[in-house]
Amino acid sequence: MLENHFQFLYKILLLNLFCLHIGFVFALLIGLHPTVAFSSAKKEMIDELTPMVVTAKGGFPEPLNSTAWSITTLETEAIKGNARSLPEALSGIPSIMVQKTALGQSSPYIRGLTGYHNVLLVDGIRLNHSAMRSGPNQYWSTVELFGSERVEALRGTHGVLFGADAVGGIVNSLFSEPQYSNQKKTRSFEALGRASSAENSWSAGFSAEVSSPKWFAEISHIKRSFGDLEGGKKVGRQKNTGYDVRGSQARLSRKLTEHANLIFGIQKNFMNDVPRTHKTIDGLTWEGLSPGKEIWRRIDQDRNLYYGRLAWDDIEGIANSGILTLSLHTHDQERNRMKGNSGVATGGDLQTFNLEDIGLTARFVKEDFLQGSLAYGAEWHQEELVSSGYQFDANGHRSISLVQGPLAADAIYNRFATYFEYKHAFDSGWSIEPGIRYSAIKAKLRKFYERNSDASTLYAPEEKTYEEMIGSLRATKQINEELFIFSGLSQGFRPPSLYDLTSTDETSAVERPNIKLDPEKFLQAELGIRGSTGSWEWQTSYYHTWIKDMIVRSPVESGKSDVLKSNGDGFIQGVELELGYQWTPSWKSELSFSWMDGEVEQMLDHNASGTVAINGRNYLPVNRATTRLMPVQAKFSIQYKPVGSNWSSALSFLGVSEAKDLSLKDETDVSRIPSNGTPGFFLANIYGNYDLSENSSICLALENIGDVDYRVHGSGLNGAGRNVILSCSLVF
Repeated sequence: MLENHFQFLYKILLLNLFCLHIGFVFALLIGLHPTVAFSSAKKEMIDELTPMVVTAKGGFPEPLNSTAWSITTLETEAIKGNARSLPEALSGIPSIMVQKTALGQSSPYIRGLTGYHNVLLVDGIRLNHSAMRSGPNQYWSTVELFGSERVEALRGTHGVLFGADAVGGIVNSLFSEPQYSNQKKTRSFEALGRASSAENSWSAGFSAEVSSPKWFAEISHIKRSFGDLEGGKKVGRQKNTGYDVRGSQARLSRKLTEHANLIFGIQKNFMNDVPRTHKTIDGLTWEGLSPGKEIWRRIDQDRNLYYGRLAWDDIEGIANSGILTLSLHTHDQERNRMKGNSGVATGGDLQTFNLEDIGLTARFVKEDFLQGSLAYGAEWHQEELVSSGYQFDANGHRSISLVQGPLAADAIYNRFATYFEYKHAFDSGWSIEPGIRYSAIKAKLRKFYERNSDASTLYAPEEKTYEEMIGSLRATKQINEELFIFSGLSQGFRPPSLYDLTSTDETSAVERPNIKLDPEKFLQAELGIRGSTGSWEWQTSYYHTWIKDMIVRSPVESGKSDVLKSNGDGFIQGVELELGYQWTPSWKSELSFSWMDGEVEQMLDHNASGTVAINGRNYLPVNRATTRLMPVQAKFSIQYKPVGSNWSSALSFLGVSEAKDLSLKDETDVSRIPSNGTPGFFLANIYGNYDLSENSSICLALENIGDVDYRVHGSGLNGAGRNVILSCSLVF
């Protein structure tokens, strides 16, 4: 064990030394000479007045009102007091449904897709890895909001820039830009406290910043403790749902020139004994749900990110702007469960995986390239996975070691990609943006084959390789100062991951490894319009996603938990609307709406003509709704902030329709989804805020005023009942 710690520290030392070396070598090579050739007074004025986003361009800023993508920005300062986690902060955004498997396991569905079909970024660094599960997963809850500046949620397929998994959308948790001081040294500190009645929770955190003309450092730490969640007036206390979590972040920035920074960062998050109750005897019977037989099931997650980055802009050379990032991402998970019969423990198992992901990403932009601008770059990741487990008896005594854990006992997953994206603006107001990406993936599975007894692996190759070339074409037009049109065709893809190829145990089902799966392919068309006039502002879009060879999990047999993995075709389509109106300088209203429809080919356990024989059983291919298809959702809010006053308030309403279009797998998930579908619900919330000083505030919220019993479609527990949240942020 001690030797492993020394090896880990050695890798961290090499990572930082290598990144430091890269930074100064590039500084010498490109000279980092500033130039004003790529800016103008008009552009600077637009940048100052218009909110900027960076995710759609891979880390380079562009005005929000003229981006070619549907994107929503959330300022952490405004949501950190009420939002309990990063996924739940996304609730209410069009085409985003935040499913909660457990109180500490939330996962957003973005345009009908979740899990490894969406990309999660921290400061632009990819957190997706080959062990990430297909369905709603617990990994997004490990990203702490406190310490970040804002969250950008991009909806839509963006495979050219972000590669595999970027199908439903991308969520990017971003830190603030380094703030260097003109004085010799400046300091600031923040303390955050939060308490919630229905969550029986408390949170306490602090952050600090120190800056000088050449250096900027920041650090934050927060601990959160959650008790059993109180549901609505009929459900009441939901037993064994509480958990603890802690998160720390630190960054050190060095100003190389006025146009270049070198940054080192660390992020550490640990979630302790997060329970999942819907598969246990503590599961709810609400609306006819059937609790599971397990006595308990708990998950620990320990996720760490270490990175170094060199970033520059507005310089001369082949890359006027650039971002070079070297990262080490480690993710350890331990799942512990006790099985039972009629409430009596019968024995259980512990399964773990440990994943290390070393990544190197290079992104560049060249302005004035063939009368346009060229974005290009490359990305490389090497993931090393180790998985193990053992069984124990009813008294917790270890008995049998497992051949592997939830994934391959030992495997390596390599990714390499390069991309080019060109943008050209015409005098007519039209802009086009074609792009192309080449990706190569290799899965090394020799030790998995050696240890797995499945006959299908006896003559399989020791390596699985996948190559993919995808493209995109976006087109926009600035009709006038008040109206902007965006459209596009964007391809996405996802090669089978280590989870797809080697998993034996899904959260609500039993799987078999399948090394014969084909890569998934997607094509999304989108047409949208955004604008503003007078007191109005709006954005609306329609999208249609064609699905080819999506890896679908269908029940092997009715009433059983075993699933069959196969490739299927289908589609997802939807409409999104965001509308805002400024009634007076003090009053503002906002409305958001989304509608979605979709289906994908699945395998129905059936003995009839036209069936397909798989593993000795007959299945009938059928088109059914995609898993946990999002119901119609609408959110309305009205905000009041008197001009010149220190206080503000808001009233919001969220309405969600009944979810009754179910996939075959949904129909068997009787511990989470009622047999007739998930009922619709309507929630009312009220919020108040008082500014104690320029940077300090106190917030009071009353959520679910009607104490409604409700459940987000596909969740493993009900939402909070009537909930009082008190939070306070003090900056000094």
